[in-house]
This record gives sequence, C-alpha cells and structure tokens, in this order.
Amino acid sequence: MFNASNTKKSRTSRRSKAAVVAALGLGMVAAPFALAAPAQAAGTNYACSVTPLRPAFAGFNSSGVKLVDYQIQVRCNADRYINITQQRWEEDDWPNPDDHLGTTNFSRHLNQYSGTVTIHNVRTLVDGEIGNEELYQKVSFQEGSNGVWSPYTGWYTSGVTSMSN
Repeated sequence: MFNASNTKKSRTSRRSKAAVVAALGLGMVAAPFALAAPAQAAGTNYACSVTPLRPAFAGFNSSGVKLVDYQIQVRCNADRYINITQQRWEEDDWPNPDDHLGTTNFSRHLNQYSGTVTIHNVRTLVDGEIGNEELYQKVSFQEGSNGVWSPYTGWYTSGVTSMSN
C-alpha cells in the first residue's frame, strides 16, 4: 500500500544525506588549500600582483644600528600605475597588541615590459623590547589605467623575521 508520509520522509532524508555528503566533500577539497596558504601571499588585483616579502637584515648604518629591508615585489602584466600602502609592524605575544612602526606610501608606473620590480624600504631596527624584535609588514594597493583606479585591496601580510637588537 502506498503511504505518502513515508515517501516524503524518504525524499527529505535523501536530500539531507546528499547535502551532508556534498558539504563533507567540499570540506575535504578546501581543507588542503586552507592549510597550504603561504606566509607571504601575493595580492592580485586586475593586472597586478603585489607580494610583501619577509623583512631582511640590510647591514648597519654609520652609527652601528642594524638596518632592515622591507621589500615588496610588484608585477603587472599590462601598462599600469600602482599605489601601495606599506605598514611596518613588530609582533608581540598576547595580550599585548603588535607595535606599529610606521607607514610608507609608494607610487609606481609599470609597463608590460617591466617584469617583476622589487621596492626596497630600508629602515633602522627599532629596539622596542628585551630580546629579539619580530618584524613583519602589511601592504594594500590599488592599480590604475587610463585614469580609472581600482579600490584598494585588503591587507596582505609578510612572514615574520626575528632579529636581535
């Protein structure tokens, strides 16, 4: 004998199982990509990619203070103007907030023959705590062509470099 309530329950149960299987499958596919995200991720807007590199030791100034090079790699595959905002930071353990060391803005014109350009921003090492300084940078950028500008991207963060004072 045909029972409409069992048929409805059976269809609902199959849909629920299918939804669970689909969600689990999507999770298994997405999980490796979430875990594999690099510390120095490139931000890509329309025709340009910007990568904040891990800060690097850059020698000493004439007073003997260590220098740090905050490098940014930029690549555009078409004739573009680019504006970059760079923030330099010193990482602190919880519950202390990270220390903002400064902000610099860069404007560049890159044409399709430029390839990858590295912007160097060499700064003195700030001695803000006992022990090593843990340095990193964040960048946000916009690109323009023929007077039309994209909005600024979100922030892209470099890896952290530990440097003794």
